[in-house]
Amino acid sequence: MSASPSVGLLTVSVAAPMILAGVLGGAVPGLDRAAAALILVLVIVVVSLRGAWLADLLVVAASAASFDFFLTAPLRSFKIHSSADAQVTVVLLLVGMAIGGLSMWGRARDTVATTRDTYLDEVVQASTGTVSRQQVIAMITDLLDADEGVWVDGKPTGADAVVKAPDALTLCGTTVNPSREGLPTDAFICFPASQGYVRVAAASRRVRPSPVQMRTACLLAAQLRP
Repeated sequence: MSASPSVGLLTVSVAAPMILAGVLGGAVPGLDRAAAALILVLVIVVVSLRGAWLADLLVVAASAASFDFFLTAPLRSFKIHSSADAQVTVVLLLVGMAIGGLSMWGRARDTVATTRDTYLDEVVQASTGTVSRQQVIAMITDLLDADEGVWVDGKPTGADAVVKAPDALTLCGTTVNPSREGLPTDAFICFPASQGYVRVAAASRRVRPSPVQMRTACLLAAQLRP
């Protein structure tokens, strides 16, 4: 997810379309409305590249409103007398929303890819033996957004939730997918390892780790040796 947009970016998102539309409407009499809309689309594209959904939303709304106010008859009014101008305004709004949506989708995919690379780096680091058992446990705890994690010798008890596989967590004889059902808040979650297990707790809230997070946690636990 992108960081919170700055006040400056939000200001530009609203002010830039308004200023540009005002200049076009006053300095270029008779400017083709479709050409003016395309120029405003460029503003939407530039702002969308900054990576903030709120800025995307504001620049789309401001562009459509500014186009209506400064570039359609009657000027300096939000009324539209021409059906052609109304169509261009609607198209500008829809295209702007599509650009913002595609921008958000692209940023989400980049975030997922970066997160997966981070998880992979953690597994590779753990497999080299250059990190301590406690560091690996901390990785698992942070990965699952759990409250705490510890190493326990032996085998889990019958009251514990045991991770049999990334998509299989067994508690009291019932097996569920933790990515769908979430980690239990009333039992410890155990990742079996050699001669012991990693025990984590998620008692404060329901956590639903992604399948990638569960696979990575299992791989990390598998790296632990006595």
